[in-house]
Amino acid sequence: MGAWAAVRRRNPGHSMWRILLWSVIRATLWVVQLTVWQHRWWGSHRVPARGPVVLVSNHQSYLDLSIIAMGLPDRHFHPMAEAYLFENRWFAWLIRSLNAFRVEQGKGDIAAIRTAIARLNEGHVLTVFAEGRRTSDGAVDVFHPGIMTVVKRARPTVVPVAIEGAFDVWPRSRKLPRLQGTTALKFGKAIDPETLLAMEPKAAMGLLRDRVDAMRLELRADMRRRMGGRFPPPGVGDG
Repeated sequence: MGAWAAVRRRNPGHSMWRILLWSVIRATLWVVQLTVWQHRWWGSHRVPARGPVVLVSNHQSYLDLSIIAMGLPDRHFHPMAEAYLFENRWFAWLIRSLNAFRVEQGKGDIAAIRTAIARLNEGHVLTVFAEGRRTSDGAVDVFHPGIMTVVKRARPTVVPVAIEGAFDVWPRSRKLPRLQGTTALKFGKAIDPETLLAMEPKAAMGLLRDRVDAMRLELRADMRRRMGGRFPPPGVGDG
């Protein structure tokens, strides 16, 4: 496979300028996150190199999408973005250029579900924050079962994803992030869709939530070892 073909495979069916824009922004964020927050990640090899994939993650901060992008050097993802983020036309243009599509949270948005299924059928990676909103205390909330409709229709590989440290760096209560602390990301073992579809939707999402939270707590313990116990501070996120 040639170099250009390999680059195009990162976001099949999309223009080269969009692929290059993603690469430039990712490289910028890579420098910032490594320099400021000493970011680390594990398990990138667990995300299939081809085919439809759903990344099911906890949601800690505005930093979460950039944290996930750090761990995916060879594939771009398509996130659902809350409707208010599209109110400014210039910002809307930017996030659409980075594959985002609009979802009305808490309203059973059929159009967003159809878009998600279509993107997976095109072979893309979809990112879902299954709690529906950023955590208010650092703990992982209930995972909502709506994504199981997408799994049933598109049959993607499902990969649980854990983010830790981002809440303590940039919680919902702050307008700007703290310039101290550390962040981490871990991809879990991929799950065949049939395994989840054999379960009741709430049970399937409970399984995913438990796996994500177990990985998050592992990351939290590792951070404390690396940071000499200083970070993250004790809190509800300790479980």
